[in-house]
Amino acid sequence: MKIYIPVLLFVLLPGTGFCQQNDESKAVNHFDIMLAANLAMPFPEMKKAIKNNMGDAGFGISFLCLSNPLSWGKVKKASPFRLGAEIGYTYYGRFKSQVFANGFGGDYKTSYGIAKLNAILRFRPSHTNSFTPFADVFAGGNFYLSSIKENLGLLESSLGLQSVDFGGTASASFTKGIAVGFSMGSLRPDKGRFVCRLSYTDGSSIRYIVRNSLRYDPNYNQLIYEEGKAPLRYVMIEIGIGI
Repeated sequence: MKIYIPVLLFVLLPGTGFCQQNDESKAVNHFDIMLAANLAMPFPEMKKAIKNNMGDAGFGISFLCLSNPLSWGKVKKASPFRLGAEIGYTYYGRFKSQVFANGFGGDYKTSYGIAKLNAILRFRPSHTNSFTPFADVFAGGNFYLSSIKENLGLLESSLGLQSVDFGGTASASFTKGIAVGFSMGSLRPDKGRFVCRLSYTDGSSIRYIVRNSLRYDPNYNQLIYEEGKAPLRYVMIEIGIGI
């Protein structure tokens, strides 16, 4: 919590002082909505769960919707707070494995990514300006999701053959974090605004499929794999449009 207070003061005080000059002449925007592309960069201790060819980074999409709690009643008032939630998914890549079963070889691909679902409390100036900073605190869950499928060739895919799904693993992590950012653009409610958000997420450990551990077990007559554990910790940049 010690790092939250300086972040909030740094982000909010300049914007709050600016917007108080003409508060009464401005319309109140009761919603903060964002649709954005995301880029996630794991910390070193999390990278062993990723190990991809993209510098261990991931990319995806995020959606966020927050509302002013003082607008929920009959009398709507301006407020420096927003409450709501965000959802998103970040794709971290895939790796291929060759497995031999009963003398026959097969190629398989393991795809994996992380979904997020967080509740958010946002601090921001009460009124929207052409440049509006904000700071968030959030908590929720991240979910490591993976799937193992046959790696079909170009000819097989062109013939309409469907790859067999051999399952995968899923793991949940309780997460918490902070974010700072800004929106800028038109003050008209029917116009979109540019939004940039930088967040830090810290969570409990996730289980993941160890790379190149896929093999055939004749005792169970099925594919098996090893699982590892790694703490979930990453920085994410989100850039998109919002209101």
